[in-house]
Formats: sequence, structure tokens, C-alpha cells
Amino acid sequence: MSLAEIRSSVGDSTLPPLRCDICIVGSGPAGVTLAESLSGTKLRVILLESGTGERSNFADSLNQIENVGRPRAEQWAVRNRILGGSSHTWGGRCGDFDDIDFEMRDWVPHSGWPFDRAHMEPYLDRSARYLGLAQGSGYSDERFWQFAGRHPPDNDLDKEVLIPFFWQFSRDPEESYPYEYRRFGRNLDRKLGSNITLVTGATVLKVHIEDTSNSVKSVEFATQDGHSKLIAAPVVILCCGGVENARILLNSDSQNPRGLGNDYDQVGRYLMDHLRGPIGSFDVSTTAALQKRYGRYNVDGRFFRAGFRLSPTVQRRERLLNCASWLGEIRAPDDPWDALRRIVGGAGRLPSDVFSVVSNSNLLVRGIKDHFAEKNGVPRKLSALTLECMIEQVPNPDSRVTLSEKRDHLGMRLPKVDWRSSVNEARSMHAMAHLTAGEFARLGLPIPQLEQWVLDKADLPDSFVDVAHPTGTTRMSAEPSSGVVDENCQVHGVPGLYVSGSSVFPTAGHCNPTQMIVAMAVRLSDHLVSNASAGSDELSARVLVDAV
Repeated sequence: MSLAEIRSSVGDSTLPPLRCDICIVGSGPAGVTLAESLSGTKLRVILLESGTGERSNFADSLNQIENVGRPRAEQWAVRNRILGGSSHTWGGRCGDFDDIDFEMRDWVPHSGWPFDRAHMEPYLDRSARYLGLAQGSGYSDERFWQFAGRHPPDNDLDKEVLIPFFWQFSRDPEESYPYEYRRFGRNLDRKLGSNITLVTGATVLKVHIEDTSNSVKSVEFATQDGHSKLIAAPVVILCCGGVENARILLNSDSQNPRGLGNDYDQVGRYLMDHLRGPIGSFDVSTTAALQKRYGRYNVDGRFFRAGFRLSPTVQRRERLLNCASWLGEIRAPDDPWDALRRIVGGAGRLPSDVFSVVSNSNLLVRGIKDHFAEKNGVPRKLSALTLECMIEQVPNPDSRVTLSEKRDHLGMRLPKVDWRSSVNEARSMHAMAHLTAGEFARLGLPIPQLEQWVLDKADLPDSFVDVAHPTGTTRMSAEPSSGVVDENCQVHGVPGLYVSGSSVFPTAGHCNPTQMIVAMAVRLSDHLVSNASAGSDELSARVLVDAV
């Protein structure tokens, strides 16, 4: 890998000529996975990143939005304009989509993927090495017990109502902390081949196409001082997340005032995320066994968290959306494990941390047994225990990203975000809460006290904001009248222009999107290499030139 960091236009003449067959925009999980997958091939690849290796106020300012819809989280929690992208703030959770997530469901308008889950399984398996997973598929349901070498519970949930689900946490074996998640911007010099050039400090403004063929011609980017440059490239892949992918396409209006891929006004529509929050709570003092059953499991140095999801049977019968639940642990300020970690790391708050360790030594003793003998997560001292729920959203064409009249420091129009929720999401969460309470009562487990908004069958609280999973704004579709990219993630009507990431998902499923994002990037890499092997004229090399 070679590196070019552009902080301003001054001194650009000292840069070597940058030539590429493929230009990847964005260095988050999708962009870096593509670059890694294409490493060692004969394809010359440029990986562009707006930020640098360090967070900066200037880069953060480029993530401003004009929000006109449902309340949203602070932007740094959602969009990281830095090398590694959103992997800087993700929680490492990975999950496998369900069969029903790919289906066309008559009670979920605009649902249905162009392929089924079985088609994605080989790519999910291959995603494991990019994410540091123990296994890429087959771990998220009752098969977990066999995979983990454990006996399943004697009495378990009724699979016609709720189905066991296990999230797996990413792990980066190259990091000193043994359970650090994969941060995609780290150690790229060792991961990317000599055919990859990483360019940082380059904020993409728009993509240009040929006047006659509509095929990709170049990418225009700006340096931090506002000067623009062009990279001529026959293939461009946008990997900038659900908000920015749509923004770049809409801003690419040199030939068409509506932007690229937007002849049918589809770019930016169907914005989804995951609504997540508590639907119930427990008395902490009576839930030790429950915490152990639905806590963390250690399998060969990888952590898994247990939970459950709505069964397809219930979804079809009650016409519900897919959702999942787990225990939300709120650790007490005097949790002994947190105190012990601070002391060992030299950041202990003395004498309070020593007191926390001594006064809660019973949890430490239990934790040693749980961790080393039973291969579970250690028991924590909690101040509260909630029943958390995360749900997919109905694809709504009026929930969308458009362009604001306001502009950022580089003159690019801000994204105007109108994110919406529906009554179906609240209704499905109500059902999950009541079904969980019923199943726990049947099994003799502690019964959650349901939240008042659930008991009142009210709408979702405003505190249920987005969880950094923007989805659907450049969705896959068979026809350009109903989406933005085809099943190979190429923008309809624009040869050589691709989009990668959760923005291409037609529906969001109930689980965290990162593993599916990486699996889809691996799939796209195969498509690009196959095209190159077939001698596609998309992949003729171009040269970096100054913008006119």
C-alpha cells in the first residue's frame, strides 16, 4: 500500500501520478473490505478518505445535517469521517439476517431482496476473516449450542413464538487488548497490497459521467482548503454510509439536475435505521440465573451475547415486523470489574476503586469461575437491568435524504434528513414485550415489568433515536423505477458506478448490519474481479488530473 495525505492543494505537484482502475470512496467496513479483497490483484485501486488518521473538527463539521424528521443521535455517533469510518464508534456486534428478512412480505410494503439468504451464506462465511469472527454463519440460532460445544437449556422458548438468537462480537487479534473490535482503519499498511493507494484528506463532492455513454468518467474531490481535483476512473464505488452515499449521488448534478441514478426520484428514499430501547425492566436482585442464561458466552476467545427474536410464524400470523430482544445491563458505579481494570491499567480512582474491589469480591470469585470454568462472561454489579428491543422499519419512500439549501465549508449542500417511524414499529414492539413476558412466566423466569408506553399501546418514545444503522437510501431493485442499484450494486443506467454498504439493503432486518455490509462487499469484489478477468472495458486505467 502507498499513502498520500492531502491537507491542501499546496505541494500537490510533489505527489506521484495516481492511476487507478477502481476508485473506492470511504474507508469504513465496506471500503476497506473491498480494498482488502482486491489486494494482490492486477487492478490498480485508489481508496479515498475524507478524514485522516486522527479525528478533526474540520472533518466533523462536514457531517452536519439539516434534520427535519424524527430526532437523531449526535452525528459522531453515526458517521465517523476518519480513517476506518464508522468502525471507530461501533460496538462490535455482528449478526446474521434471517430467511424472512429477504422475503417479499405482503404486510411489509416494498420488502423483498433480489436473492435469498442461502445466496449470501458463502459471503457471510468469508466475512469472518475481515471481522475477526469465530464463524461466519450458523451461529445465531439454536445451532449455537452445538457450535459452542454446550448443552442447550432443558426448557427453552417456544420456537413458534420466540427463537433464540446470538450476536457475535468482532475481535481484532492484532490489538493488545484481547477483546478489541476490528477498527478498519488500523494496520492498513500490513493489510493492503502494493496495488492499493490510500489517499486521505480528500472529500468527494460528486461523480462525473461521459456525455454520450453515461458511464463513469471521474470523481471530483476537494482538499481541506477547498481546491478541487479530479480522479479519472472507469469504476467508482461509493462506500460512505446511508446518508453520504445519497448525498453524493444527488450532488452529482453536472449532467442531470436530479443527480445520478435518480431519473425516477429514488435516490435518498426509504431511509431506515433500527429503533432501539427498553420495553421492560427487572428487579436486579432476583435475576442472577436470567443474566447467566441471556448473558455473554466465551467461545474460543470470542464473545457471544444471547437473546431472542420474533418467530416467522408470529410475524406472519400477526403481520409484525422482525425484531429481537436482549438484556440491557446498566453497570453500577462501583462494579468491581471496572474498578479492577482501572487499577491494573494505572488509572485507578483510589481509594474508591480498592473499596469497590474488596466490598464486591464475591462477584470477582464468581467471575473467575464463570470465565475460566464455564466460559461465560463475568457477572457485573448492576444498577439496573432492562429488556431491550431492536426492530426493523417499514421501507417508507417518504422517509428520505434530500439536499438542503445550507452548505458546508467546502460548498457542498448539506443532507436534509427526514427520518420517519410508523405505527407498525410500535405495534411490533408491543407484541414482543407481551410475548416475552408470557414466555418467561411459562419458563419460571423473572417476568419483566413492561414499560408504561407498552402497556398504554402508545407510540415509540422520542428517546428511541437512530443507532448508526442508516439503511436503504440507494436500495437494490430489479427496475430503476423502484430503486437505485441493481442486484450487483451498480447504479441503474450508470455503467461503472457502484454503491456498497447498508444503503443498498431493501430492508434492514432486526440485527446489526456490519456483517452483512462486509459480506456484500466481498460479493461485490468477486463481481469486479470477474468483470476484469472477462476483459471489461470498464477497467481501463485513468490518471489523476487537476479539475478545470
